[in-house]
Amino acid sequence: MVKTKHWVVAAAMLLVAFGAMASNFRVADQVYLPIAGHVQGGASLFVSDVFISNLSTDQVQISLIYGPQNGRGAYQSFANKITLNGNERKEFIDFFPTVLPEIANPFGVVVFNACKAGADCTPDPVTFQNANFRPISVESRIYAITPGADPRTAASNGQDMPGIPWYNFICSTEAAAGLSKVFITGLRATGGYRSNIGVVNASQFSNTNIVATLKDGATGNTVGVQHTFSLPPLTFEQPNIVAAFSPTGGPNISGTNLYVEFEQGLSQPVGDFHANGCDDGCPAYLAFGSVLDQQTSDPTTQEAVYTKGLNDLQIACIYDPANANCSLKAGAKTLRRAVRH
Repeated sequence: MVKTKHWVVAAAMLLVAFGAMASNFRVADQVYLPIAGHVQGGASLFVSDVFISNLSTDQVQISLIYGPQNGRGAYQSFANKITLNGNERKEFIDFFPTVLPEIANPFGVVVFNACKAGADCTPDPVTFQNANFRPISVESRIYAITPGADPRTAASNGQDMPGIPWYNFICSTEAAAGLSKVFITGLRATGGYRSNIGVVNASQFSNTNIVATLKDGATGNTVGVQHTFSLPPLTFEQPNIVAAFSPTGGPNISGTNLYVEFEQGLSQPVGDFHANGCDDGCPAYLAFGSVLDQQTSDPTTQEAVYTKGLNDLQIACIYDPANANCSLKAGAKTLRRAVRH
């Protein structure tokens, strides 16, 4: 079941949303890897190495959920696929053939759920909590090699893709706090560079629309046309910005110092949303960018950024949770996971 969690922040605070955490707070018992794969594209084979850290002293078992590229089927769940000893770090070279050989030509989002080994991690039907959830972190590198080459020794071009803790997804319900939108900057569309944007429906309980707008960094003016992603649960799309934002029948967009703003639109609850405390479908999404130097094939990951920072009280609540102003009070924010643990 989905689990709710209370943030220890004062009800009077304007910014009480989960996503506005410092980017290096990545540990959670549920972590999204926004994109990973083992799939051929053009003359290259794209593979992912994944690095998982157990941040508890207990042995943990990690269950996985794989969500495909939009239009390529529904998400799949796999129980107890990985075991880590207490405080163990483990690397998985070419993750999918090693851990999820059941999936043919995988290219999609992966959700990692960690539980104390041998324990029951069914969330409480009222609180949705379970004392047996355990903290992990997930990091990865996705890279291109020659088909048939050994990933351990082959020359490659790749980029980092950090795992995102569940509390760091973006959500339309946070519009009042100004935290339903993010942007990705540093995008380029020239003869020497190309840029992709990735958008993930991070909810298991709703179909959703994500509206993306490309803008000029110097003026803030819209470039080309808006693009709307219509995503079923736990699916993603990763188009080139030229294809996504160029007007139909018009000239292709081009330039540097470009950025994209994302905002979640309509979400439609589906499946067993009501039984999991998600009457609104628990809308949630993730976004990322990738810029490729076409002269050297060197790629760079561009992370999504909020337009707001943490204020003094929020910082105090992170580093001094015993602060009286950080105690849980009536009206404090209640967060709901968008994926069943």
